[in-house]
Amino acid sequence: MKSMNALFLMVGLTTLVLGCEDVSETDHGSTMSIYDDSWSAEDYGDEYGEEEYAEEREEFTPVAEESSMCNGEFISAEAVDEMILLTEVTDHEDVYSTYERIDEIAALFEACGDPWGLFPTTYRHITRRIIQAIERKEIEDTAWGKAIVLDFAGRYLESLQAVLKGDEPSYAWGHYYYLADQEDVSRTRAVLVAMVAHLTLDLPYALVAIDTVEDQEDDYFELGELMIEITPDFLEDLRFYYDTDAEDVLNGFFFGDWIDGVYGQDTTITLSYQTIRTKSWNNRWLLEQWWGGWVAESEIYTAFWTIDGVLASLDAAGTI
Repeated sequence: MKSMNALFLMVGLTTLVLGCEDVSETDHGSTMSIYDDSWSAEDYGDEYGEEEYAEEREEFTPVAEESSMCNGEFISAEAVDEMILLTEVTDHEDVYSTYERIDEIAALFEACGDPWGLFPTTYRHITRRIIQAIERKEIEDTAWGKAIVLDFAGRYLESLQAVLKGDEPSYAWGHYYYLADQEDVSRTRAVLVAMVAHLTLDLPYALVAIDTVEDQEDDYFELGELMIEITPDFLEDLRFYYDTDAEDVLNGFFFGDWIDGVYGQDTTITLSYQTIRTKSWNNRWLLEQWWGGWVAESEIYTAFWTIDGVLASLDAAGTI
């Protein structure tokens, strides 16, 4: 399969024809409805600040290996059962209950050092920052902001539940869980693949599901800019919980600090966070057209595997 990835890298960068890998079972063993109108920022205040979270991290104590929640460096069957319950979303979720689900999932994985937790460790920061933006009215359409939190996160939870139950998630999420379990794959590559899966595959469908319109474009890109702010926070978490130093590559991903001469020609544009978000916005429009569905699906599939090919090349070279 690695030889196939190498082939897909060469072909993907020229003709954008790519392939995928299946997910096999490991030791680990519908999108939710729109927000609840009873939500009130005043009920919660600014409780999800980074300073409070940093204090929690300092107090963190890894779960002992004999804990019923861990099976070595993986979550146990008992933890899987608990995590499945956390992915069982209801019709009464709000942005706070959604955040709490993600946070508890991340904590379960982190306690064991389970690499499937790489993504939720980063995602909790992203979700928290969006909630803060809603509370502080940093975007114009806060109702739309609440809706995107619920639908977007729901797609991650749905994929996680599928793989925990031994079912097959989407090709993109399946690839992340496969890579996270491979000892010869860098964890930096794995977590970036998860981010790309969420941004390229889940995001355009989430935008369609909540009836996004062109008037919400400014809010969409504003949230994208806000995500860049919290990069240092989840970089610190990746170091702390997973001994993973992803600073260089993730700064390149979010800030565009790439040098093509070092990482390869066109690395900047291929692995640009805002470029990927722009494509997702455009694919949202295509998905809404009666003739555009197959075009968008092809673009999403191609984009994901092209980026994975670049990451595979960087990983094989020991760059990430």
